[in-house]
Amino acid sequence: MGDTAVPAVVGRRDAVGIAVATGVSALSGYAALAVATNTLDDDAGTVFVTWWSLLFVLFGLLSGFSVETTRAVAAARRDGAPAGAPTVRRVAVGVAVATLALCAAATPLWTHVVLPAGHAGLVVPVVVGALAFAVHSALVGALAGTRRWAAYARLVGAEAVWRLVLVGAAALLGLGLGGLAWGAALAATAWVLVVLLSSATREVAGQRLDAAAGPVARRVAAATVAAGASAVLVVGYPALLAATTAPADFRGSAPLLIAITVTRAPLLVPLNAFQGVAVAHFVAHQHRGLRALAPLAGAVVAAGIVAAGLATLVGPALMSVFGPGYRVDGALLGVLTLAAVGLALLTLTGALCQSFTRHRAFVAGWLAATGAAVLVLQLPGGLEQRAVLGLVVGPAVGLVVHLVALARGTREAAR
Repeated sequence: MGDTAVPAVVGRRDAVGIAVATGVSALSGYAALAVATNTLDDDAGTVFVTWWSLLFVLFGLLSGFSVETTRAVAAARRDGAPAGAPTVRRVAVGVAVATLALCAAATPLWTHVVLPAGHAGLVVPVVVGALAFAVHSALVGALAGTRRWAAYARLVGAEAVWRLVLVGAAALLGLGLGGLAWGAALAATAWVLVVLLSSATREVAGQRLDAAAGPVARRVAAATVAAGASAVLVVGYPALLAATTAPADFRGSAPLLIAITVTRAPLLVPLNAFQGVAVAHFVAHQHRGLRALAPLAGAVVAAGIVAAGLATLVGPALMSVFGPGYRVDGALLGVLTLAAVGLALLTLTGALCQSFTRHRAFVAGWLAATGAAVLVLQLPGGLEQRAVLGLVVGPAVGLVVHLVALARGTREAAR
């Protein structure tokens, strides 16, 4: 049987707008990190990169809420929202409250394991940024679910640009490590200005989801758990390294941490920005099963190979923008970029699991990937070797879990 024709999820003009917003987001993130590392000394730079990783772990966790909002809003628009289904606004408030509770519970871990002694105050901007990002995630998800791509692109771009502006201002004013942290965290409030200026963004806050409050809460919980596990590997790996490495060995690791961060950006920043598009695409093409994954996976692998070659050749020169002490071998940069391909594919299979409402498989894959990476980091060896091996083995294990579950689901649907 041939595939049923389905209208394109995103038009060419909107796709270009999202691509531009994604590029701005990636470059703004690079620039903000470069401003911080050139402003701070080596030890403070390592603390900032670790803190940045912690902040973006929480942002990554909340991206699961965003993707589930995309799926739920898209499904409600397609099939109709049931009576009593909560609005995006109501769910956002609930997630913000849950985020505050999570941060309160995790603070002892952050202050005693992840952040060095004497930097407990850096937890406060993390919490404030996470609360603001909960609302940002709800709005981004709803805009994607309603296919309002222009407003989606504006919100994604505004948050990243606001971060660069605030971090740059903190650097110019000489506010030090704390000021830079507050600048990076408060960028998550950019949605306030966007809501004031954009009627589309205000309107989607009232969109209803595709189920009653109970099922929505369970699905959001599953999505955020899986996204939290993915965020540890995607953006929180420096924090994970800090938690599994002796403080004396971790000092001076800022060049490796920056290398890990920047080598995944060429693949994962665009993919994360287009994740709402991917979920909407998978929802619209559910009849294709695993075949819906093939074109996107092929594009990711091809882009990863090209990016790895470029990282090997020009990566060392580009690393110099972070400061004269940030020297990393081209071969290592190439390997780290190839490792990011596995993470990108795992992100795609996770989005496919979410689109098919296979939330247990979605969670299991990411938890398996994170668990495998943590086990690898317990092995003997240097920090660099353990870091690379964990980035390769973890996603490979998660991919197997996702693909087995998706293949089983496809077979069951075909019966």
